[in-house]
Amino acid sequence: MVTENHTVSSYFARAHLDNTVRLGGDEQTILALAGLTRELLREPRTRVSPQQLATIVRANWRVGGDELLGLATHRMKVGVFALLAERLIQCKTLGDALTVAADFYNLVAEGVSFRLVVDNDQARFRVDLANPHLDRNSLLVEYLLLVWHRFPSWLVGQVIPLTEVWFDYAEPDHSEEYRLMFPSHCRYLASYNALVFDAAELNTPVIQTAEELAAYMSEIPLQWFRKQAFYDTYTAQVIRMLEESASQDETSLEFIAEKLHMTSRTLRRKLTVEGNSYQQLKDNVRRDQAINFLGDPRLTIAQVGRRVGFMEPAAFTRAFKQWTGVSPGIYRKGLHKNP
Repeated sequence: MVTENHTVSSYFARAHLDNTVRLGGDEQTILALAGLTRELLREPRTRVSPQQLATIVRANWRVGGDELLGLATHRMKVGVFALLAERLIQCKTLGDALTVAADFYNLVAEGVSFRLVVDNDQARFRVDLANPHLDRNSLLVEYLLLVWHRFPSWLVGQVIPLTEVWFDYAEPDHSEEYRLMFPSHCRYLASYNALVFDAAELNTPVIQTAEELAAYMSEIPLQWFRKQAFYDTYTAQVIRMLEESASQDETSLEFIAEKLHMTSRTLRRKLTVEGNSYQQLKDNVRRDQAINFLGDPRLTIAQVGRRVGFMEPAAFTRAFKQWTGVSPGIYRKGLHKNP
């Protein structure tokens, strides 16, 4: 359901860090715990691991004692989600779970409300803030929509296919990252915030157990920041094959197209329909692999470059700087430098 070789835009690390500092957190301590530096986060194209982002969000919970990140009119004590999760694991279907979740939050959380709306064949899980002006950068809305897509998907053992995600704000500068967060069309300046999906999905049975829930809860919020293995679009299939390739020969467009029983031209066309290009997908996979390898101090930068398909260190450095805005050497220093 999730993949490990994945990175997240540094925007979210910056935003959650700044919010935690606003609540009284010590920036240097949090950065040290996450293995990051402010210098690294200043570059808008850099990426962080899901583990690093989870560390920052956990720091926010500790500092504010609030599962709503200090961005709503009232705090919701840390532990409320765990209490709710114990009730949801006993539900029979996705529809039951979302109904119970909405009712529960509407009883205990004064700063936020949820509502399951079913209109003919469309279901919408709606999220409203009592005072949206407190969430100036829409950080809380993004977070809640992410959690309430990913946790219910885990409950039913499959990613809930979304038809749309609605946001009541204008398209943000980091909206490109939404394509990884929400595998669907995003509608901005909508009437309200909501996850939109086929109402038939509400009948999907809950399959997880209380024992599995305990393991899941021991890792939150990490589970929410890892990349989900979305339903089998051509994009997902290509990414999976690129990540699992044993050699550079297996990363060519022609090789992957043949494995998918089509011509390279047909594959390009199908990826274009899904809003992607083969080269961009390949670059994203290599970027994420390189960032993960750079976290291993036993590997030289040249070795990292070779592992992701660059025989010449200079070529790897140029590509990495184009992907992230900084050189591999500077990136590595940003990961391991003591703030």
